[in-house]
Amino acid sequence: MLANCMATLKQRTQQGQSLAQCLVGMTLGLLVVMAAFSAFAWMQRTQTLLQQHMDLSHMLHAGNAKLRERAMRAGAPELVINDQHMPAWNRMAQAVSGDDKSLQLMQFRSLTPADCQGHEASHLAWSEDDFRRNSTRGFACKDAARANASYQTLVEQTEELRFRYAQRIGGKWPDPLSQQLQWLSADEVTDWSAVRAVQMCLQIRGTGLSAAPVGVSCNKSLPLINGAMAWRSVVHLTHSSP
Repeated sequence: MLANCMATLKQRTQQGQSLAQCLVGMTLGLLVVMAAFSAFAWMQRTQTLLQQHMDLSHMLHAGNAKLRERAMRAGAPELVINDQHMPAWNRMAQAVSGDDKSLQLMQFRSLTPADCQGHEASHLAWSEDDFRRNSTRGFACKDAARANASYQTLVEQTEELRFRYAQRIGGKWPDPLSQQLQWLSADEVTDWSAVRAVQMCLQIRGTGLSAAPVGVSCNKSLPLINGAMAWRSVVHLTHSSP
């Protein structure tokens, strides 16, 4: 009796898993492996998009910082000795000009030797920073006063670039109550010497990036396309007359 029971127990112990149990186990294993690969791919994609977003943001900050730096220097007067051998201020008649898609800023080389690209090799008394979207879809600048200058890209993947200008309207200083600043397009500006600030809208596009929820296209007649970001900033022309 005992021998028969031991033989029966040994026979049951040596029995393997059924085919159905093996298939279920393999299926669960494959699901775990697929989930792991999916999570790894998601992490890689997220890291790539995050890095791209950081790179574009860095370029935006760098491009805006360059424009702000040049705008703050534009039109700064230089100290000269006049015909009476007395010190006097030499001011530019017009430090800023442009249109809806480009901006020009004038600098005295005695005060700002380098142009917007950092070049100092010029015999001219002034430089003319020209900011615009170039043929390679980049926000770029060059010294337009030099005939051999070429555009250097500051921000890549630029989809749209727009400028607006704040012109002083009303009476003259020191009567501030009669003065107002009005934002105008380039065609609406009537006196460039009365422009006190410039608004730039820079729209860039990165592959796989989603547009910001509150983003508005730089070109208001067109919607903000998927993957684009619009960056707006205002720069004050520090050396403009009050």
